[in-house]
Amino acid sequence: MKKVLFLFALLVSVMGLSSCSDDETVLDVNQLEETWGLVSLTGYYYEDGEKISYNENYNPFEPTNDCEKITIEKIGDNKYQVTHYEYTNGNWRRYYSENIFLEGDKLVPENMEGVDVSTVRLIEASSDKLVVEGQGEDEDGAFYDKYSYQRME
Repeated sequence: MKKVLFLFALLVSVMGLSSCSDDETVLDVNQLEETWGLVSLTGYYYEDGEKISYNENYNPFEPTNDCEKITIEKIGDNKYQVTHYEYTNGNWRRYYSENIFLEGDKLVPENMEGVDVSTVRLIEASSDKLVVEGQGEDEDGAFYDKYSYQRME
């Protein structure tokens, strides 16, 4: 769960940057200080030597108990606060908040304690879509996560 929280936070913490990825996609992150709903999560991890892949889809506009959203607030030069919410019992509930620094196209948490993600990269940032991928390794092996968000407000 720590790697999921970290990746959510990293996903949205890049609000002052314009950059290009390897495929020359322009990242427009100046307007991303907003609320974002998770619409898909794909990736893989290893458990007991077995590779487990997943592809999950969500609708934050008609949430169920497995939906999540995040809010982003700029709190300093290249520093952002990301707050995580989950939908539980008919309400959005805040469950986690952390500060993130933007270093080029990499997203780095202020507190690295307990974080097993080695690389987080912004893939797409536009007025209505945000995509981040992360990879790392834990005690069971390598993992990869790709988060796609849609603007909620």
